[in-house]
Amino acid sequence: MLAGMLLGLGASASWALANVVVQRAGRAVGALPALFWTQVVGIVMVVAATALYGQPPAPLTTGDWGWIAVAGASGMLGYVSIFYAFEHGDLTVTVPIVSSWAVLSAALSVVLFGERLTPNQLAGGGLVIAGAITVTRFVHAGAARASASLSRLYLLAAVGGSVGFGIVVPAIRRLTGPFGPVAPIGVVYAAGLALALPLVAAFRIRLTLPRGRAWTPILLAGLFESAGSVCIALGARRAPLAIVSPLASLAATFTVLYAWIVLRERPPRGVLVGAGLVSAGIIALAL
Repeated sequence: MLAGMLLGLGASASWALANVVVQRAGRAVGALPALFWTQVVGIVMVVAATALYGQPPAPLTTGDWGWIAVAGASGMLGYVSIFYAFEHGDLTVTVPIVSSWAVLSAALSVVLFGERLTPNQLAGGGLVIAGAITVTRFVHAGAARASASLSRLYLLAAVGGSVGFGIVVPAIRRLTGPFGPVAPIGVVYAAGLALALPLVAAFRIRLTLPRGRAWTPILLAGLFESAGSVCIALGARRAPLAIVSPLASLAATFTVLYAWIVLRERPPRGVLVGAGLVSAGIIALAL
């Protein structure tokens, strides 16, 4: 149990760093090119990790292929959403909304894996939802008319990120059966890219190769995203996912503090209240 909880905290630290570099990568080369190359880097990282923790895959059933499709689609939704949200919005606004994925993930773990939530965790889930709603409301209230449509888009993207990751984390756990603890992360990346490439071709999206310093945030984003996913995948084998997921989503608290102290983002007071509710709820979920 303790090892699983520590791995959940490791995921939160990795994803907090990833949140920062994802924003920089998106602003350096654009959200979609940054996402594509980050996923490519992530696949390379996961292949290396699989060499250490991998196991020969079992024969895949029809159900396994269905879960691969679900994981690929939800992973693509989550990553496209956060790259767009982080590119266009402040981290203190978008990250608390995205972090509500832990509530959906915990709920699905109850349904899919028969795990149970304590009263503290149920109360924490309520706080996370209330905080995300508060953040959204005050951002809308404070948005200037000229930027109101952009505000709605990146807030909607943040919600999409929450839904995508809330589904993909239990899906990855389900795929550990045939693939082992680490390989499902690479499977999700590959499935997401396979689903995305036809859309890229249809909409004629240019995936130009980054140059010079633009590679730095992309490489770091791929490293930290993959490290966080590996931590939560290994942690879910040692502790209930309903506990590991909220610990991993403490990344929201770390990211908001970084954005406030280092990046000096100064959102409306109501947004900070909402972010505080989200952080308190995540801590309650993890208890």
